[in-house]
Amino acid sequence: MTRPLISLLLAVPVAFAISCKKPDLDYGKLQIGITKKEVADRAGQPTRTSVQGAVEIWEYEAYDRYGAMAVNRRSHFVRFVDGRVDFFGTREALEATKPSAARATPGAKAGAAAPQPAAFDLRAELEKLEAMKKDGLISETEYKELRQRVLEKAKAQ
Repeated sequence: MTRPLISLLLAVPVAFAISCKKPDLDYGKLQIGITKKEVADRAGQPTRTSVQGAVEIWEYEAYDRYGAMAVNRRSHFVRFVDGRVDFFGTREALEATKPSAARATPGAKAGAAAPQPAAFDLRAELEKLEAMKKDGLISETEYKELRQRVLEKAKAQ
């Protein structure tokens, strides 16, 4: 075989592997409180979606692959409550922050034990918002809006 042919045979798999890489979701483009349309514009369409009542979760799958075999698969999630971003991050972080609406099972049988919603902790919620503002994840306007929502939720309980 000639050298150009060998070089070509080696270059094709490398080019294919590079072109098949799907990057991770860029969290810097997302903010708490933005709409589904804004997320789709900034991050593209999700790989999968799921809906339970007022809660919708978009999954963005990222992985390196070679041929038909997926390697180093990672998923990132964006959760919407009433059409606005409430959370974005990894599966582990998502599981740790499930809202009570996601835990409720619509159409549950009467008399069946319903899952209890997590206790609302006003201080923890306000501290989270402060940290997000300090880290630059949300603007001052978004902070004020989300803070007002948290205070209203606390008053309702």
